[in-house]
Amino acid sequence: MNNQVNISKEKIRQLRISKGWPQEQLALASGLSVRTVQRVESEGAASLNTAMSLAATFEVDVSELQHTCRTETSRKQKPQYGLYIGLVILTLSLATQPLQLPDDPYSTYMSFMSYFLAGLGILIMTPSVISAFKQKQFFALVLASMGTPLNTILVVGVSYLTLGLGKPMWELFALGLGGACLLLMSLKEFNKSK
Repeated sequence: MNNQVNISKEKIRQLRISKGWPQEQLALASGLSVRTVQRVESEGAASLNTAMSLAATFEVDVSELQHTCRTETSRKQKPQYGLYIGLVILTLSLATQPLQLPDDPYSTYMSFMSYFLAGLGILIMTPSVISAFKQKQFFALVLASMGTPLNTILVVGVSYLTLGLGKPMWELFALGLGGACLLLMSLKEFNKSK
């Protein structure tokens, strides 16, 4: 039974060209058929035996030939979520700042919790911001920084309205929809730069 392995088509082609071989010579050197070599270079899928033959021919480990796009994508996508989660926490902590009363332990405790949550939000989004700067995704970062707080306000406003704790404020609803648009634009910008 041959297990299918995802192989990087680009890596196989790059290694073959670096040796100056046409597909026919690679097939001869690896003991594979020309059709198998063509299929691997076009589809990126091969049996485990084929992958091992190609790895031995190029004198590399099989893991070097395997497809790595998924891990790169997940690494780039994770910072986005950290950014959005951090911005939501930061917005909620700053929007719920308690009124400071002198000599009131509850007021002091609530202020501490609010600042703690703000710090936590900043801590969560810091790697995302650094990653965005390294990848020169400034526009996406600005859109996310403007859109996420506005969208958070929309969600909180709808929650208050649903629970019957407040009256509908169309201004906040419009701001929230604008924030949702900015948020979608930031997601497109992050994905475009990948």
